[in-house]
Amino acid sequence: MISPLQHYWTLSVEEQFYVVWPLLVVAVSSLLTRNGRHLRRTLLVVIVPLAAASLIYSISYSVADPESAFLSTFTRGWELAFGVILALVLPKRIRLPGPVSTLLAASGLLVVVACTYLLDSADPFPGWLALFPVLATVALLVAGASDDDGPVSWLLSTAPFQYVGNISYSLYLWHWPFVVFAIAIWGDMDPAWLVLVTLASSVPAAISSHYIEQPLHRSRSLTLRPGRALALGGVCILVTVGVSLAVTTDRIQVDVLSADQARGAAVLSGGKFPIETSTGQIRPNPIYARNDRGHLFDDDCLLIGDDTVSPSCTYGNPDSERKVVAFGDSHALEYFPALEAIAEEEGWRLEGLTRGNCPPSDVDSGEICNSFRRNSIERIKAERPGLVVIASATALNPPMEVDGQSVTGQAKVPYLRRGLVKTIDEIKTSGAKVVVIGDQTRAPFTPADCVAENLDSLRSCTFRKKERGAGSYDRAAARLTGSTFIDPVPMLCRRNLCPSVIGDVLVYRDDYHLTATYAKTLTTWLSRRLPAVP
Repeated sequence: MISPLQHYWTLSVEEQFYVVWPLLVVAVSSLLTRNGRHLRRTLLVVIVPLAAASLIYSISYSVADPESAFLSTFTRGWELAFGVILALVLPKRIRLPGPVSTLLAASGLLVVVACTYLLDSADPFPGWLALFPVLATVALLVAGASDDDGPVSWLLSTAPFQYVGNISYSLYLWHWPFVVFAIAIWGDMDPAWLVLVTLASSVPAAISSHYIEQPLHRSRSLTLRPGRALALGGVCILVTVGVSLAVTTDRIQVDVLSADQARGAAVLSGGKFPIETSTGQIRPNPIYARNDRGHLFDDDCLLIGDDTVSPSCTYGNPDSERKVVAFGDSHALEYFPALEAIAEEEGWRLEGLTRGNCPPSDVDSGEICNSFRRNSIERIKAERPGLVVIASATALNPPMEVDGQSVTGQAKVPYLRRGLVKTIDEIKTSGAKVVVIGDQTRAPFTPADCVAENLDSLRSCTFRKKERGAGSYDRAAARLTGSTFIDPVPMLCRRNLCPSVIGDVLVYRDDYHLTATYAKTLTTWLSRRLPAVP
């Protein structure tokens, strides 16, 4: 249940920037009238540090929480700020040698096209990866401002490309609803069919551009009477806000269960797996599900930024000689609520060593991840726990190099499997038992959003389980090292269907992580499958 209006979030980011930037210009201009300084130069002094801060935050936050970072204004502001900086420093026409202009334009176009094919939804974006399309666009704009038009600039200036550029805004508004409804009607589609569907959206895009967008842009009535244009804009804003408030008010009418009423996985006992069709009460509130991450996250124990050494995050009985460690990325964190409950019941000393988007496999996944893994394993070997529980996301695509060469997609799997075997073998030298909790299916939409809109028709929020196949390297690594493997999928899916709500509990907080509430209801199930802790 992907929303056909989901892509409008980018307009929100843009409009927030377009509100802030003019206010910043007015503020700077007001100060300059007193001090007599150069406006353009002063604006650069202001915007460059802001862009740098946004870029640094984007790189850090995209690793720690890629889902939230993708939609954040603060992680995206630098992309728009780069355009502002270019507008402030770039003359209307610049003199560049022909070969230089051609090289800039060709490189920019090549990188933009390459990003279309090489970047996917599993990459932590925006972050540093967004530098490629942004800088490529900057290169194209600089080449386009050159007096010497090369073949690439000529190509992009031809009528077909100019026409697509003219209707690009309308095409952006229309293409995604076409894709969403096409998938809803015909199911998963091959890329070729999706291209055809997108091309079909150019028909209403052209119509709305010619008969709505362009007439408004060229209206003499609005141009000659700015007050009328402002009034029309104000009315549109009020109508939009009113509709948004009405929709929001409708969506947040959710009765939230108390913690002791949330049954969750408890309804799956005895081999039963009821799939709910509706719910009157639920936990957590789907509107705020993204924040349902548990104590380990709330206590700042999931590392972000440049940190590679986990703080002392100890739960259960801190004085116990029976020690258990949860080690891995955010998927190790998601099972921590159940482990914490077991630790309190069994009297364990439980510790969490987690960092988002850093696989526990011993592979070259960047200096920060490599350092975190080395530091965590050395800490495990020094503390000599009785049990180490490892979990990681296998469907994500964090950076990885082999012999100095970048490796992506399914080519990573053999290296990740061998790397996890190496990690487990090294941990076992401490005398610890090792348990690997397998990965779950990644939802093709955000279940919390679907549930919020379909409390009376929850079946529309079920999705099909994906067969993991070659990507199931965690199971293979557990088998090769003689470690216990625990498959969570039977507690999440019945046969091929995975419901978004089980026992009146929301299962996923986003498309790839369990809610802490549901994870805690897995306590009894998980406890029965863990080996005894010496």
